[in-house]
Amino acid sequence: MTSTLRSIGWTLLAVTAAAPLAAQRQGPPPGGSGLWLGGGAGLGWARVACRICDANRGHSLSAYGHVGFALSSRLLLGGEVELWRQNARPDQNRPATEWMMGYSAVMFWYPSTRYPYYLKSGFGLMTYRIHDDTDHLTSAALGPQIGAGWEFPIAAHIAVVPYANFLFASTGAEVKFNNQLVLDHASLELFQFGVGLSRR
Repeated sequence: MTSTLRSIGWTLLAVTAAAPLAAQRQGPPPGGSGLWLGGGAGLGWARVACRICDANRGHSLSAYGHVGFALSSRLLLGGEVELWRQNARPDQNRPATEWMMGYSAVMFWYPSTRYPYYLKSGFGLMTYRIHDDTDHLTSAALGPQIGAGWEFPIAAHIAVVPYANFLFASTGAEVKFNNQLVLDHASLELFQFGVGLSRR
């Protein structure tokens, strides 16, 4: 896993370094309204905090995808799904798999007409699950997200997007062990950064 994460990190750096050259050749991203979509992958750090949870932040592969409609060249509305996954306890006899997912309504705002960066805000549901062959522990909560990115056009209507997202949820969070309620409060966090593609 360490070598895989290192390879991904070098790839993200290379793409990010090359993207400004493409941006200089292509100019600013196209405006207009209509359907937009995108997705990307990179690294993610997830954390579940409760009295019986391991509060250490785990890092692993992470991804997102979104789709929506542009109200104008500077304001986009849509829906987004975020995903984080890692293999937990790899050195023990009972390895487990952890998942964290987010389902959010999001708004993208492009403050500048000169520079193609965006600021993102949203709100939605976050879910967490860790399971092995015998048991599983789950949690779900509502909360906000924020994010930012920079679009480097590489073709008509297509851009490479280095991005960062942060999701936090604690409203209504319950922790269940094998579908039985064990705690009525927890908090979930997910931080992502990486490189994606967008079309609009």
